[in-house]
Amino acid sequence: MQQLYADGPWELDALATIFARSREAQVLTDPDGIAVLGNAAAGDLLGLPVAQLAGVEVTRFARASMKGFVSQSIRTVALNDVELTVRNARVTQIDGVWHALDLTLQPMSTERGPMVAIGLREAADRYGQTQLFRGLLEAAPDAMVIVDDSGCIVLVNAQVEHLFGYARSELVGQPVELLVPDRFSGGHLAYRAGYSREPRTRPMGGQGDLYARRKDGTEFPVEISLAPLETDQGLLVSAAVRDISERKRLQQENDRVKDEFFATVSHELRTPLTSLIGYGELMADLEDLTDQGRRFLTVMLRSAERELRLVDDLLTLVAIEDSGLAIRNARVDVGPVVRDSVEAARPRAEEIDIALSVRLPQEQLLVDGDSDRLGQAVDNLLSNALKFTPAGGSVHVDVVELEGHVEIEVHDSGGGIGDQDPERVFERLYRAGSAVAQQVPGAGLGLTIARAIVEAHGGTIRIVKSDREGTTFALRLPRATPERVHAPAEEPAAGRGVRA
Repeated sequence: MQQLYADGPWELDALATIFARSREAQVLTDPDGIAVLGNAAAGDLLGLPVAQLAGVEVTRFARASMKGFVSQSIRTVALNDVELTVRNARVTQIDGVWHALDLTLQPMSTERGPMVAIGLREAADRYGQTQLFRGLLEAAPDAMVIVDDSGCIVLVNAQVEHLFGYARSELVGQPVELLVPDRFSGGHLAYRAGYSREPRTRPMGGQGDLYARRKDGTEFPVEISLAPLETDQGLLVSAAVRDISERKRLQQENDRVKDEFFATVSHELRTPLTSLIGYGELMADLEDLTDQGRRFLTVMLRSAERELRLVDDLLTLVAIEDSGLAIRNARVDVGPVVRDSVEAARPRAEEIDIALSVRLPQEQLLVDGDSDRLGQAVDNLLSNALKFTPAGGSVHVDVVELEGHVEIEVHDSGGGIGDQDPERVFERLYRAGSAVAQQVPGAGLGLTIARAIVEAHGGTIRIVKSDREGTTFALRLPRATPERVHAPAEEPAAGRGVRA
């Protein structure tokens, strides 16, 4: 505190001038603790305009446990002419915000008799912590917005001013919804209320679906990381805001180039492969082929058909992501669809020594959907199961009714998917480390396409179990009607058309 000793009594006007020039919060009181004058910094701390400080009892701002001590300190200084420091006094603003302050009490001789000048500043340890916190906040690379439990902004850093176009004075004290687009404000209020009930560190907007609003009204995509801060003023929430506009632009450009590449390459490959398969099938009908030539032709046709399936998968994936999946809705009995898929996969299963079995219901299980697309989804699940099941293993398919749904379960006796996130196997082009290490053929498209087909039918696909004993995928579709129409067991399965 600035030393205010003088040879003679101070004039109050001179003290008022000195106080006004001081950056330190200062209040002049009489021996009873009634404020005579103060400066703007003291007004800010105590929550009063400077003009209203005069006549206020200073001890009214102290907590009950400190009030008597502060009052006695003022009287001691006034009577004994000694300087005194009160550490960590608890002083509150009019609005109820508490501060831990160091009070320096200094006796004064004035034209109106003995008085006490009180200097107020944040407690030494708290002051250092506050300065460190503010320094770290300003050094943060992200825009940092700190709000209280009512959603009002209490602190921002320079990055916020740069990112949103507001000055700090325009933000502090305003509701944080000022930075949220109007169409999201209602949902944000509900989210904030839920966060206050269960505060924890968590990210927001990881999928690029969160937007913020600048002062000029423009919107931009953001990622936000939230963290609770327990303080003397209650719970505060720190939000680190990152502009991801450039990342989204690059991702969109990358997806566009990749899709164009897939489409171009797929179309260029499909034509020669189709011709190769067609001529190969004609050659297979020739009677003068040697046994060795027929074996070579079989290998050639199988390889060409596998490549054609891959190309078709690429075309399907591009179509899904470009304009959605085309579904020709009709009433479909799931049993024959699954039976066709199993029979189509049986030659491959026998070739690699895997036991393939299926259990179908004796009654019709009807869904509304596209039989070709549903068959494609089941084909992809079977193909995946056969790829990851070692020779001598087994693959089994179950079709059951479950809670108004039809569920198709594909069980294999492979080694499971390991420790990776189960949802990742449905990402396009995803290949597990074990698949790469074991050189399992495939491009990581089958399960992606299967999920797209199932979701287009209003269903779900998930991994029910995956461990060393094998993996089970479950494909669930809503039933078309609750009635069950009994079908003769000997009725032949209806064939399916060509799947695109």
